[in-house]
Amino acid sequence: MRTEDFVRPAGRFVPTLDGAMAFRPARLPPSIDLAELAEPLGDARAAIGELKGACRRLQNPMILIRPLQRREALTSSAMEGTYSTEDELVLTEAGLEPAPSDDTQEVANFVRALSGAAQRIRDEPITTRLIRDTHSILMSRLSRHRGAHRHPGEFKRDQNMIGGRDLQTARFIPPPPAETLDCMSELERYINREPPPTQGQALLDLALVHYQFETIHPFADGNGRVGRMLISLMALSGGLLDTPALYMSPAIEGAKDRYIDLMYAVSAESAWEPWIAFFLGKIAESATNTIGTVDRLLALETDYRERISTIKSGNAATLVSMLFETPAVTPARVAERIGVTDMGARKLLARFEEIGIIRAVENIYPKVYLATGIMSAARK
Repeated sequence: MRTEDFVRPAGRFVPTLDGAMAFRPARLPPSIDLAELAEPLGDARAAIGELKGACRRLQNPMILIRPLQRREALTSSAMEGTYSTEDELVLTEAGLEPAPSDDTQEVANFVRALSGAAQRIRDEPITTRLIRDTHSILMSRLSRHRGAHRHPGEFKRDQNMIGGRDLQTARFIPPPPAETLDCMSELERYINREPPPTQGQALLDLALVHYQFETIHPFADGNGRVGRMLISLMALSGGLLDTPALYMSPAIEGAKDRYIDLMYAVSAESAWEPWIAFFLGKIAESATNTIGTVDRLLALETDYRERISTIKSGNAATLVSMLFETPAVTPARVAERIGVTDMGARKLLARFEEIGIIRAVENIYPKVYLATGIMSAARK
């Protein structure tokens, strides 16, 4: 790590067991020039307000949340070099992929971890325990060679680094394992401080806490994904949104290098304002994109309900709702969900296929159908 870059550091250096110097960030909050952030903060506040209103148009918020979570899982994982396809993810999530790859399982784990944490914070605060539990789910169900060395749910045991092949060539060295618990405890106290932050401060906190978490880098692996989950969770727990609908990875992905460079500049130069302005811009971009997704999903739901008017079955509307929550279905699952015979489910699915709402997946038995229109509506 080039210590000479740290001309006005937002923290201090501490030694590692290997003789290198690591960086421990100072406690939050830092000193910030709010006047410099007035415009991006106003834009982010307005976009979040519009998103909150758009989500209230949904009778069933799950028709939005599930597709967004899948998109976030695919994008956030790809940013860390873990790749899957949407079809593979949906099939694995529904338990219909008999032997998913480690990459696909890990992306499916992301959805489980994120949705589980979003449910928990309705009744409990964001704590180090919740963060560790979320990491445990993210790193579970993987092959021994893939997941064992990552210590699911445990803070790092060995010194980690960002960039480079070893500590001597690393671009950045986070706090050593011995400092990690203290750093995370400080972060937990900041997140749950009293009195609760105002809306404007809650938006600033998304940027501050994300930087702090990524700089601490508390786990052996999965820090980027858990850190981006934390953004969504804080937007919900901080009252910015009523539903977990803010997902940043698709907006950040196209500016990944700048995203990394700006966080580094905070550590090295205390350059908080450029980082926060960038982050607030991505909040506004993410919120605006999600409003577009709400519009597409609502239009698609209306279209599907018009199409099924030709089907003489009271169960057709129930199947439409089921598809928006779980776009991969089998006759057996449809039969169980809506209370019909296997033959009745097959006939209903055949009619849905005829009118273009679903398509059968090739080379899978028992037969599986995908609602590809719903899946594509979540994409920008």
